[in-house]
Amino acid sequence: MVRSLLLTLTALGVVAPLMCPAEAQEGEWKLEAEAVLAVSAVESDDPLAPAPDGLLGSALITVSREDTFDNGLTLGWRLAGRVERDAPSRPAFAGVLGGCVTSVPACSPVGVLLPVSPATGLAAGGLLFDDGAFASLETAALTLQTPWGDGVLGADVGAATRLDARAPTVLRRVSVLSAGLDPTGLAVARSRNDVTGSSAKVSYLSPRWLGLRVGASYTPDANLRSADFDPEADGPGRAGADLENIWEGAVSFARQFAEQDLRVRAAVTYSQADSGAGLAAFGDYEAWGAGLELEHGEWTGGVRWLSSNNAWAAGSGDYEAWEAGLVHQAGDWRFGVEAGWATDDLTATEGASWLIGVGYDVNEHVNLGLGWASAKADLPVPAGPILGHRNARNDGLLVELSVRN
Repeated sequence: MVRSLLLTLTALGVVAPLMCPAEAQEGEWKLEAEAVLAVSAVESDDPLAPAPDGLLGSALITVSREDTFDNGLTLGWRLAGRVERDAPSRPAFAGVLGGCVTSVPACSPVGVLLPVSPATGLAAGGLLFDDGAFASLETAALTLQTPWGDGVLGADVGAATRLDARAPTVLRRVSVLSAGLDPTGLAVARSRNDVTGSSAKVSYLSPRWLGLRVGASYTPDANLRSADFDPEADGPGRAGADLENIWEGAVSFARQFAEQDLRVRAAVTYSQADSGAGLAAFGDYEAWGAGLELEHGEWTGGVRWLSSNNAWAAGSGDYEAWEAGLVHQAGDWRFGVEAGWATDDLTATEGASWLIGVGYDVNEHVNLGLGWASAKADLPVPAGPILGHRNARNDGLLVELSVRN
């Protein structure tokens, strides 16, 4: 199915211009590149939650083009790829946090495999991940902009991600919120309502009427790993939900109040999917999300929430996450704090994380950032025949360097 969607994308890229009248404006290819290097000195005292060894990195290259035609239609092309080295135990946010084994009923109600949360990619036990740098396709999509809305076809994020409202982050790529580069290796809060990542999909986004905009997406199969999320995270002794037929919907409101120098953005998102897993304990997936952003002068603040059933049909398996951030932009300086909290009944994990930092634009191409990050979590471990918990905490200093063209 993914292959057929990508073939359709290629065909549309050839046919769409032929369906339009003579071009009013021929676009140019644009190349954007950004590289981020982060060095951290994070103290970790629990082998179940190792912090990264101090060196993280990310490089993103994006190629895009837009052609506008006489009838007002705009055809956009976008291709993006990323090479990243995140915390080795937490690539693309996925990983193992805990020491659970299937012989303990409280660890695995089905007694055969340890379930993986489809909302996060985290499991409560198994062999720790140990990934180095990896490459990912972030975008390979065609966009048609019309007076009646925008259509998107290809490998890209869905409507729930495009239209949501979120908390601001302090640094360019390092964060403890739905983490890009996680310097602690212990962040568990992911309030982004997205279980497909960049998997091939079709999306529609309406024009904005009186501040309101709606959108919907359909993804046949969640099977493409991006730098920030792996919908197929599993491994020996673990079982994922294998989500398919994923639908996303979102309603966004945005308005500028000029007299008060206030910008407001809010959103409600929803996603649902079928489970194709062989493990009968998995069922239909459902998640609700909401977010709010406020911008006043040089201050920006936001909060985002997610509640998911983790596609778990064999009892309670809900996941809930909150994220919040507050940032002050003073010329070339950026000061801020961000924090997240989450609890997961499926993996018996609860945790919180925060980061305080400052960024400085050296020039239009280079940014330097400095911060202190801290994360703690109650990790599930066997305690005889029952389930116990062990508190883990990772915190320390980090430095980030970002270079872009």
